[in-house]
Amino acid sequence: MLDERYLVMGLDALGRAAAGDYFADGHRGAAIIAAYYLCREGPVEPGAAEAMAGMIDRRWAQTGLCAPSPPEAPDQELLQQVTGTIDANIGRLRQAGHNVIIPSLALRAFRQLPEAITPSRVKGVCRLIEAFDTAEDISPEDTDASPDPADASQFAEFALRQTLQAIQAFLGRGQGWSGHMLTYSRALIDLHRLGYEDLARHGLYAHGLYVKRLRMGPRTTDGHFREHEPTDLRPTDHAYWAKRRRQPIGIGHCFKYPYGFYGLLSLARAPDLKQAALAGSYRLF
Repeated sequence: MLDERYLVMGLDALGRAAAGDYFADGHRGAAIIAAYYLCREGPVEPGAAEAMAGMIDRRWAQTGLCAPSPPEAPDQELLQQVTGTIDANIGRLRQAGHNVIIPSLALRAFRQLPEAITPSRVKGVCRLIEAFDTAEDISPEDTDASPDPADASQFAEFALRQTLQAIQAFLGRGQGWSGHMLTYSRALIDLHRLGYEDLARHGLYAHGLYVKRLRMGPRTTDGHFREHEPTDLRPTDHAYWAKRRRQPIGIGHCFKYPYGFYGLLSLARAPDLKQAALAGSYRLF
């Protein structure tokens, strides 16, 4: 079962990710936290959480990345360092929004477990945020503007529509841009719901840059990838994870994409959009 030990494990991984392969290790730490919340929020069948926990235990839990951090006195005031570092970087598009996606999950875990807000973890998360490179210089147009995440339903529906359009545009070219539309959008909603409304709004410009890049579609130099075969199984199903656990989990998109998707789906109101999103989501999972 995914209990709060996994939140601590994810935070420990994020706290040391910048000292190694910041991009891959940052993904892994965030994926552990995302898996925990996916099992708490989504309509996940019995047995699915245990299967996810088993995947994390076998692949990551015994690695140095996830080793327990040294004992330190917690200090909730340190959280201001995390939000300040996010704020200093959120106005620019940095590696598909990972400077927002990953620390938003860290903030959520820190808020749930204030005893985990320790100097080494906070310092590591701040270093990780600053490690992400700034993306290419593109300028959004008015039509690329993202809605205010204060209206969570409108924002979620906007993100799902962009994702569906991107899935079609990137067929055969990899669905990373589509998947990160889910996680980037969920991150801004999470920030807003955690009470960081100004921070979330500050991130809208860069989110608009991401929307524009998404709409540009694949480059001619992008590689070709085989699309997932159609299936009725979804990450809320135990049978999905029973099958998925036999495959590599890479850097953890198998946990992060569903976290973003089901979070947005739960906020959307338009029945036709929700049905279309569910039908096409197998391409991402």
